[in-house]
Amino acid sequence: MAQHTNDRIEHLMDMEPARVMAAYRRGQITRRDVSKLFAALGLTAALGPAIGRNPASAQSNELTMIIWEGYSSDSFRIPWEEANDATVDATFASTGDEMFAAMQGSGGSTYDMVSASSDLPQRLYDAGLLLEIDSGQLTNYPDLYEQFQKPPYITFDDKLYAVNFAWGPTILLYTPDEIAEAPISWNALLDEQYSGKITTWNYPLQIAQYALLLDPKPEDPFLLDDEQLAQVKDILVRQRPLIRKYWDLGGEVAELFQNGEVVIGDGWSWITLQIQGSNGSVAEATPEEGVTGWSDSWCISSQAANPELALKWADYMIGPEGQLGVIENLNYSITNAKVVETLPMDQREQLRMVDVAAEYAKIHMWKFVPNYDKWVQVWQEATAS
Repeated sequence: MAQHTNDRIEHLMDMEPARVMAAYRRGQITRRDVSKLFAALGLTAALGPAIGRNPASAQSNELTMIIWEGYSSDSFRIPWEEANDATVDATFASTGDEMFAAMQGSGGSTYDMVSASSDLPQRLYDAGLLLEIDSGQLTNYPDLYEQFQKPPYITFDDKLYAVNFAWGPTILLYTPDEIAEAPISWNALLDEQYSGKITTWNYPLQIAQYALLLDPKPEDPFLLDDEQLAQVKDILVRQRPLIRKYWDLGGEVAELFQNGEVVIGDGWSWITLQIQGSNGSVAEATPEEGVTGWSDSWCISSQAANPELALKWADYMIGPEGQLGVIENLNYSITNAKVVETLPMDQREQLRMVDVAAEYAKIHMWKFVPNYDKWVQVWQEATAS
């Protein structure tokens, strides 16, 4: 038994910090395992740089990144690797919290890049983990819509710290064979007729989504007072016994739908493509209360081993090949106006890109939450099994 435990701890020492955290939250490893891991590494409080990849081992032609699923798809990654004689080493994260922990734990030295959603860059900037971006070195930067060139969530002290490349909403996903009429409200995720077949993302930022159900509805669902947080907590507690699974990675959601374990949940269009790609049945719906959403940007670590290579990747991802790759592989909206002009009108309509400013304004975009520690506490207490 002791040898088995030692082998288990050695295995954890080889894992990326984000993977350790995800496994712990899913119940795949115990608090005792984590404590023993910390002891083995001489740590007491946080996942440090000793876990996972050794920053010193980074090769000059290797670009390391921690990203959302889909952002290193073969169709656009491989051509870039070949053109730059480089290799992309990507780690998938399930939340912005995991990205932040992985970056902070190594002081920014483990990864060259982060695909940060609009709630995360300020946290990274405040922790001194971001490299300032010189937009003059980005050949495709002038082609971006003006609103994506220096948006407030990646601009600090009037300096640019990321490159905005994709955006979109969180929507309802459902199985039309089981739910004949498209759901029109987030209340569908609290409907007892779907008990045991509901899934929702395991991320405290989801509180904003459920805050859209409050009456009165908050003007900004990311700025909630204690009373509003308590009301959302009541919603989440009521929902908890109906949940089949709080999902971490998008691939999990796809499997849950494909296996018939769930019939309704929240997610993104990339998940829809995964289900459809496996001949699964799924449809999308936009709740009448409105939606939250994300605007994703490439951030470069202040301690990046390959900052120039990272800048080349960011430039590529806002250029034609990268932007069309995002559409083809994820069905997300993009930020390059010239690329949008090449799309047929029906595709522009489907991607919410006929009137970009108006469509973007309809979404409550994820943003930095000042009292986020309270959000984490509420989420953990409400969703604990």
